[in-house]
Amino acid sequence: MQQEFDSPTGYKPSCIFLMINLFKSYYKSTKYILNLVKFNDKNLNTIKYNDEFYNGLDNSKTPVRVFYSSKKECQSVFIFPGASPYAENHPGMIMLANALRNVGYNVYLPRIPNLKNLLIIKENVDWFSFCYKELLKHPKVKGKVMVVGMSYGGANLLKASFEKTFNENPPLSILSYGTYFSIETALNFFLTGEINYKNKLYKITPHEWGPIVIFYNFFKTIKTNLNQEKITLLLKNRIEDNDQEVEKIKNHLTSDENELVDKILSGNIDQNVKDMILEMIEVNKDLLNYLSPKNWAENINIKTFIMHGANDSMVPFTESTMLAKKIKRSRTLISFLFEHREMSSNRGVFFKIKEIFKMINFFASYFKFNR
Repeated sequence: MQQEFDSPTGYKPSCIFLMINLFKSYYKSTKYILNLVKFNDKNLNTIKYNDEFYNGLDNSKTPVRVFYSSKKECQSVFIFPGASPYAENHPGMIMLANALRNVGYNVYLPRIPNLKNLLIIKENVDWFSFCYKELLKHPKVKGKVMVVGMSYGGANLLKASFEKTFNENPPLSILSYGTYFSIETALNFFLTGEINYKNKLYKITPHEWGPIVIFYNFFKTIKTNLNQEKITLLLKNRIEDNDQEVEKIKNHLTSDENELVDKILSGNIDQNVKDMILEMIEVNKDLLNYLSPKNWAENINIKTFIMHGANDSMVPFTESTMLAKKIKRSRTLISFLFEHREMSSNRGVFFKIKEIFKMINFFASYFKFNR
């Protein structure tokens, strides 16, 4: 008669291996979370990385920042950016990349030029797909990879996962940080700052970048007597931190145009600005529908981990809860410690400890799945 248990402890070896793997996942997750918690912007200059290049969709020499692990053989993680003029220099991106590197991954932060310029266009999806294919050619990238999409880039990444490049060599999983479910509902958030979740109304002051991005991309698509060219150019210079040029352009605007600009830059959404945003949403609904997971997320087959900060002032966390309902193979964490990409410090010690344990559980599952 064959013995039921092959080990003297009475456990099947497979169970022991499962326990060891589970322990390793929790150890890695705890180490990762502690890296995030201890991160300080003041230490950015001490973080080491390599600035390399990949061949862009337009055949340009495009930067990719690489954080190499000290391990000789390790998995690779591609972190795709959101819409930010800081691109791979964003402290939040560096924080995540460094934390993942410290738990044993090679991490790649590619620049997507359109997103550095805050452009909301269909071509971004093509860039993500093409960039993914190019990064897979990197000599240090071996085996299956993990991919991460930040904010607006998260939805672009999910859309790109339908492309042939991803289907031929799919990633182990997708991790979405603070992305949206429907651009339309995400833009509407900037009009009120209100979030309705489980019949409770939350009020969050929308991030000032929201109206800037909306008007920069879509102001020229609506009818108005205001000088759209000059206002769009002013917003472009604001995005690029060219304050002197902003002031020069303001000097050549009418009082009505300056009034609108001041409201956009300060995030002051009155009825007039609100009407303009609603018109922009309506005029550009085909593009917004194409880029909104609401319309196609149910067809995503790649395991998707979804994380969102409950106090996110750029994209409301309800976007991720709706996204999770649409994607069959998904797991979600709504964190009250993180905002759009930063750690919140306005919480008590015991509350933070509870939230940290939630994050450890989530990422233990994430690391275990991606082994």
